[in-house]
Amino acid sequence: DYVIEAIRHFGGRGRIIYVHFRDVQGTVPNFNECFINEGNVDPFDVMKTLKEVGFTGFMITDHVPAMVEDSDWGHRGRAYAIGYMTAMLEMVNRLAA
Repeated sequence: DYVIEAIRHFGGRGRIIYVHFRDVQGTVPNFNECFINEGNVDPFDVMKTLKEVGFTGFMITDHVPAMVEDSDWGHRGRAYAIGYMTAMLEMVNRLAA
């Protein structure tokens, strides 16, 4: 997977300091943004690989899909993404212990 290879390449050299978690279904020019657990990339593999290369930077959600009755900023979508990211980080840390 090219994302994991890139993390190993750049992360192993300490060149990743900031991660935007997002995912898409499809590829350019036909793709749709989706929740981070529904797209082309396995987010748990990403989180696990970041841990393996010693990533110590910070992570944020990026674009999130629109949800029914959500705010313009996407509070509901972001809450979902943050919860998912937090759970993955907790599992990665437990597995590494």
